Amino acid sequence: MPLTPGSLHQIVHKLYVKAGLAIKDLGERRYELRASSIRRFFRTQMAALGVDRDYIEYMMGHTISTYHDIQMKGIGFLRGVYAASGLCIKPKTKPSRIEMLKEMVRALGLNPEEILTKEALTMPHRTVITAGMKPNEDQNQIETLLSALKQKLKQEVTGEIPNASLKTV
Repeated sequence: MPLTPGSLHQIVHKLYVKAGLAIKDLGERRYELRASSIRRFFRTQMAALGVDRDYIEYMMGHTISTYHDIQMKGIGFLRGVYAASGLCIKPKTKPSRIEMLKEMVRALGLNPEEILTKEALTMPHRTVITAGMKPNEDQNQIETLLSALKQKLKQEVTGEIPNASLKTV
C-alpha cells in the first residue's frame, strides 16, 4: 500500500501526540513543529556530517541530475552512506575515561585487554579493605592503561625498542 500525503500526516500527527508535541499555534491550524522541520533537520545534519549533497537530495526524494546514477548504486549503498554518517536523534553517550584510554592505547597498536590482564596477573592476590574504603577497580585500570600509554609514547618519541633490556645478543 503506497504512502500517501494524508496517511503520512496521520502518522506524524500520532507521533506528535505520543511525544507531547501536538501543540497548535495560537489562532492557526498548523503545528509548531511540522514535517518540513524534520526534513530540514535531516538535510542540515547530514550535510554537517559530510554526506554528499546529491545523496542527501536523493534520500529526500528530490529528482536531481545525478538521480539515475545514484539509483544504480542501489539501496544497500545508500543505507551504508546513511549508517556511516552516524545520524541519530538519541543523545550520544559520553564514553567513560577507561573507554577513551582503551581507544588511545588501541590507536598506538596495543591491546588494552592484554595490558589489563597482565596487570591483574602481576598484582597481589589479596585486597585489604579498611572501614570507609572501597576498592576502586576502575582507578586501577585507568592507572594501568595510563602507564602503558606513557611507556608506548616514550618509545615512539625516543625510538626505543620495546623490551630492549630483555633481548640478548
